[in-house]
Amino acid sequence: MEIKVQNISKNFFIAKNVETKALREVSLDIKPGETVAVMGPSGAGKSTLLHILGLMDKQTSGRIFLNGKDAADFSDNECAKIRKEKIGFLFQMHYLLPDFTVFENVLIPVWEQKSKKTPEIHNLLQQLGLFERREHFPSEISGGEQQRAALARALINGPELLLCDEPTGDLDRETGQLVEDLIFGECKKRNLTLVLVTHNPELAQKADRIVRMKDGRIIQ
Repeated sequence: MEIKVQNISKNFFIAKNVETKALREVSLDIKPGETVAVMGPSGAGKSTLLHILGLMDKQTSGRIFLNGKDAADFSDNECAKIRKEKIGFLFQMHYLLPDFTVFENVLIPVWEQKSKKTPEIHNLLQQLGLFERREHFPSEISGGEQQRAALARALINGPELLLCDEPTGDLDRETGQLVEDLIFGECKKRNLTLVLVTHNPELAQKADRIVRMKDGRIIQ
């Protein structure tokens, strides 16, 4: 997916008549298939930018173009359709549903296509080393396995863009490296655009480019 961000700002009201600026005239171009790591201190605006790119929030001003189309022209239903079909999300918390098995959690985005998608899910779980865990519940598998299941769920719809927010932040280093390698490996294999928020410089170095933020601005 091609992304063009033009001078976007995002303001929040944290109390009556008290406004804070999360993003300040941010501009950024990302090419299809490019992997970009976004770094910066807490409060720099990294996650806010990610949420806006994922059409989960809207900027206060400025414009965003996804594959050449102005996101301002999308209706709420169109935004939901794009999120479902073209964007995968992976967060620090895996957000797996505790009463669903690994297989069922991965199936959720394509539930209405269960019979058609089952072989694809099995193949994906095999690639991610989870096939033998497919009938386990999240509480019965490790943190690394939970995050791999969340990655499978993010990929099952064949997205063009993968957005990750500290995806290995809760994992030990060895497990984190395994998940990181899977993320970058799958993006390369599928030619996905990746935008990754992280505090980990070793993880950021795996990306094609590092974007650094501070106080709501891109500084490098």
